[in-house]
Amino acid sequence: MRATQEMILREIAGENILIPVGQMALRVHGMITLSESGLLLWNRLQEECTEEDLVQAILAEYEIDRETAAADVRAFLARMDEVGILCKDTEEASE
Repeated sequence: MRATQEMILREIAGENILIPVGQMALRVHGMITLSESGLLLWNRLQEECTEEDLVQAILAEYEIDRETAAADVRAFLARMDEVGILCKDTEEASE
C-alpha cells in the first residue's frame, strides 16, 4: 500500500497538515491534521510498504508494546482508507 500523491504535507503553525490537491480536492473537503505518530506513518507511506512495515516503524520510534502499535496502525490505516487517500496497490499509487 502507499499514500496517494494527491495530498501534500505542510507544516503550518507547528501543525502537520495534509492538504488535498487535484481531483482529491473534489473528494476531500478540508485538511487533515497529523499527530507525531501519524506523521511518521504518513512519511513511511510515501513508498510502498506493508502494515507490518508500519508497525515496525512505530515500534522502532516509540516505547509501546506490539499489540498497541498494531492497533494504532490499523486505526490510522482505516481512517486514511475511509477518507480515500490510501492506495492499496502500486498501480493506484501512480495515478
